[in-house]
Amino acid sequence: MRLSNKVAVITGATGGIGLATAGRFAAEGAGVVLADVHDASAEARMLVESGAKALYIHADVADEADVMALFSEIEAEFGRVDVLVNNATFAFASSVLDGGGAVWDELMSVNLRGAFLCAKAAIPAMERGGGGSIVNMSSELALVGAPGPAAYSTSKAALVQLTRVLAADHAKAGIRVNALCPGPISTQQLHEVINSTSDPERLRRTIEGRTLLGRLGRAEEVASACAYLASDDSSYMTGATLVLDGGWTAT
Repeated sequence: MRLSNKVAVITGATGGIGLATAGRFAAEGAGVVLADVHDASAEARMLVESGAKALYIHADVADEADVMALFSEIEAEFGRVDVLVNNATFAFASSVLDGGGAVWDELMSVNLRGAFLCAKAAIPAMERGGGGSIVNMSSELALVGAPGPAAYSTSKAALVQLTRVLAADHAKAGIRVNALCPGPISTQQLHEVINSTSDPERLRRTIEGRTLLGRLGRAEEVASACAYLASDDSSYMTGATLVLDGGWTAT
């Protein structure tokens, strides 16, 4: 129960890593807000209706008015914000030559602008509460060059730098900011990218073979790392990048 009496906001929380993190945080005793531009999934509704202190709020993180309304509703409901997990992500596996400017803009608006807007809204609430923890969901592709996902990789690398700047700006207010860089995780989003290629099975084997552990990660494994960064177990950690990639970037 490392997160007892804390209120955590998780964006992109109706599936995959976000939903797994919401479930883990609820199990750790937190009040959890599942924020997503998509309607609540059956699994998200089950968590909200399970008796846990969980609330679903529809919000588009790329829309500043939506984000401000989201955090106003959270403070009205819970009275505080202690943890923010910027998990909402738009993925598009395209090179610079293949992807259009509109796709680039849409991806950046969610992956980078969304994290910026949510941090901007959450930090004053955290300051009023005496501190907090922000976890920015980056990617191992922020750390290495890989062919294809130009916009996605760039947005995740920028998110790592935003993490450092936020950590430097708000440490004196007791707010820690860290980036988490998962490798290939078995989520619907990744499987959609893989299945969109001409030879999905070959790509899957290639991705798994790039990791030292020889497999895709699980959303629950990322949720465990998020719980660590959100809790006081990581109390001396800020401005850092935690890599959870099965060994992909080690070789």
